[in-house]
Amino acid sequence: MLAILMGALLAMDIFNPAKTGKPFEVQELFIDIKKILLATDGSKSAINATRYAVALAKVFNAKVRAIFVDNTSESQSQPKITEDTAKEGISNTFNGRIGLSVAKEYSLKNNVEYDEKVVTGHVSKKIIESSREFSPDLIIIGNSEKSGIRRSLGSVADAVMKGTDIPVLVIASER
Repeated sequence: MLAILMGALLAMDIFNPAKTGKPFEVQELFIDIKKILLATDGSKSAINATRYAVALAKVFNAKVRAIFVDNTSESQSQPKITEDTAKEGISNTFNGRIGLSVAKEYSLKNNVEYDEKVVTGHVSKKIIESSREFSPDLIIIGNSEKSGIRRSLGSVADAVMKGTDIPVLVIASER
């Protein structure tokens, strides 16, 4: 496997000591981030992701679009809706709206251009669809918390990473 990788690198002249005199050529890097898509559900990790999104937007003078995907109708389409399921759906919607409110406040306080959207449906699919519509340079999402019908944002983050070519920054909860 290593031989295949080395052969590919040699073919691209990235790792060709005969040509560069170095194991690889280091170049100055520049990344231009003008639009950031922030997925929030109001969880601790999503609030921490909001901090990163706004801080990066401030540094790069980028726009933040925060989205909350309300999957309540999806979870309530189950054959048997219990009182707990209904309460969980209301709680998730409330927390998602809080997440958007926090993102807006951080953006205003840091003079970052901001807009928000609430979309309904399957969380990872809607984040991917939103990224196609908004064309961000970076997607930021929280990780490692349970919300919704026992889904984890980790699995959402994983599905988003697999479903887009846009870089995805996954942020854990602040400890």
